[in-house]
Amino acid sequence: MTDNNIFGNTKKFNDSIDIINKLETPRFQKILIRVLNKNERIFTEQEEGILQNIFKLTSSEFKGVLECCSFIFEQTAYYSLSPNNLLNQLKKTNLDDDKASSFQSTWEDNSDEVLGYLRTQSISPLQLDEIGWRLHYQMSSSTAIKRQASAILSLDFKSDTSNNNNNSNKKNNMILEFNKEQLLDFYNKLETIQEKLDSLA
Repeated sequence: MTDNNIFGNTKKFNDSIDIINKLETPRFQKILIRVLNKNERIFTEQEEGILQNIFKLTSSEFKGVLECCSFIFEQTAYYSLSPNNLLNQLKKTNLDDDKASSFQSTWEDNSDEVLGYLRTQSISPLQLDEIGWRLHYQMSSSTAIKRQASAILSLDFKSDTSNNNNNSNKKNNMILEFNKEQLLDFYNKLETIQEKLDSLA
């Protein structure tokens, strides 16, 4: 784990931290729980309006707070920080101790579930579903007998749209053509990738 401050030191981040420090801690911790367990949207438009009034924040200030909290948890998940390591990282920011403890306790209570869910998610919107292939022969010229061979790969991808209303998987197809040298180079790269995956297993 890095010794540097993983949250950076941007003006936008620090401005949001200053706002967070002024919020009532018990209510703020409830926001953290919602942020950590968010789906598509953390709060409804009506809920956002109510919370903005409660905390006396403008719409942009409240949005900045939510983005800041989301960013902190995203970085925490990316580095797989323990609750204590998260607290140590937050101490490198301008966040008050009580708010830092709120982040720590929220992460401690929910980290196993959140990390378990993230491990099931793909970072790519497309996932390889099927592979097809065929050989293609083409005459090198109208007078030559020699044929040029190439391999045609057909890659079918599926895009998980289960969060949409239609609950269906969209199919995408990609056609690739390789000559002998290109196919050998592609194969060697796949071998290298396989070796890397084996070393991590």
